[in-house]
Amino acid sequence: MTPATVLGWLAFALLVVSTLLWFRLAGQVRLPRNRSGFVLAWSGAALLGGLAIYAGAGWLGGIPAALALFGGGMLSILTAVSAQQAAPDAIAVGEPLRDFTAVDEEGRRFELSSLRGRPILLKFFRGHW
Repeated sequence: MTPATVLGWLAFALLVVSTLLWFRLAGQVRLPRNRSGFVLAWSGAALLGGLAIYAGAGWLGGIPAALALFGGGMLSILTAVSAQQAAPDAIAVGEPLRDFTAVDEEGRRFELSSLRGRPILLKFFRGHW
């Protein structure tokens, strides 16, 4: 294997590892407030992929290098320009909830205050799309 082929695979490995870590943290709702480390890793993968292609990695190293170049570039740009901000937690564990009104799955109005004095478990779905 040529050094350019190895560089292409290293770029792809950096992209895959950092992206898997991102999705693992997102699934745990633990993404860091400062996401510059991920942007740096993805930009590095794109840069290494570009260097591997420029150095003549051939198809064996060029395909992973191109994937790293495209994927790392897109993820870096999308994360850097995203308007989504990491907000502080609205409530801490054990802290009383503020009253709210919502509609349940059958379309009936629900007020949290109607359950006051009883132990409850509230589960909220947070989509990541």
